Amino acid sequence: MTKKLLDSFGRSINYLRLSVTDKCNLNCFYCRSDPGRCTVENTDEEELTVDDYRQIGEVAVALGISRIRLTGGEPLLRADIVEIVAAVAGIKGMDDVSLTTNGMLLEKMSEELAAAGLKRVNISLDSLDEINFKQITQGGRLKSTLTGIKCAFNAGLGPVKLNVVLLKGINDHEIEKFIRLTIDRDLHVRFIEYMPTAGQQGNWSDYFLDLNRVLEIARSVAPLQEVQGEHGGGPARYYSLQGAVGKIGLISPLSRHFCASCNRLRVTADGRLKPCLFSDAEVDLRSALGDVEQLKIKFREAVALRTDPRFAASNSHERSVQLQEKRSMFQIGG
Repeated sequence: MTKKLLDSFGRSINYLRLSVTDKCNLNCFYCRSDPGRCTVENTDEEELTVDDYRQIGEVAVALGISRIRLTGGEPLLRADIVEIVAAVAGIKGMDDVSLTTNGMLLEKMSEELAAAGLKRVNISLDSLDEINFKQITQGGRLKSTLTGIKCAFNAGLGPVKLNVVLLKGINDHEIEKFIRLTIDRDLHVRFIEYMPTAGQQGNWSDYFLDLNRVLEIARSVAPLQEVQGEHGGGPARYYSLQGAVGKIGLISPLSRHFCASCNRLRVTADGRLKPCLFSDAEVDLRSALGDVEQLKIKFREAVALRTDPRFAASNSHERSVQLQEKRSMFQIGG
């Protein structure tokens, strides 16, 4: 019989996001509330080990998880990230291991990651303009990320997905450029609504833009059709331009939430299991490491804390008010 991890509202949980670090080599202003926190320096909190991630992954698979995404911060800053990928990918019953990155280190690491068992990458790319990219990321180099995208293709880590956090007045003038990337390349360009986390609620509306604007611009480029998304489900609604090779994705946690079909849990880099991105509820996994049965209990505790999707507001402003999370996005793992 197929294993299933079900919450109180009948949602099947089969996807786990594992954050391996909260350090980053960029400092994107929308990702954090404290500009001093994104750093490549060591923190006081001891990072989980390769074996810790193997344990967590094995327990997750035993409970019905079949897909794991490694996140950060920037996961490629971990010196042992290839070992972490190999450990998780080698778990019996694991169907898919992917990774989210800003792409700056992929030029040197993509082949090694693919050989270790990594299947796909999501690459954050919020501008195609060098100056704008540098301003959004507080010092990043667009060329490095574009090179990383090319290397991901060459290593077979596809389909490559580009994650674009849409920011009114900052990168919304680039929507058409991003859309046109899908015409002749097998790229999934995914536009993501800006969602405030700790300390950002005050200026959230200054940057928020409903993703219907993306569809309006896409239809001005070519006829548009809705298409099937990724295997195993996910939060994105996908579309394609007529004749295009790639896809356009829309991820709208505020204006068109997907709580009723949410299939994921998150583990933070400091070893907390989070049942819902809109809740500050957490379950400590560190205390259970080394004990399989205790880890299973912790997972079930987290699943029991999953929020009722019927209470999720459909209005973007009301939904933003419901956000109780006290961590910045880089601390959560996205």
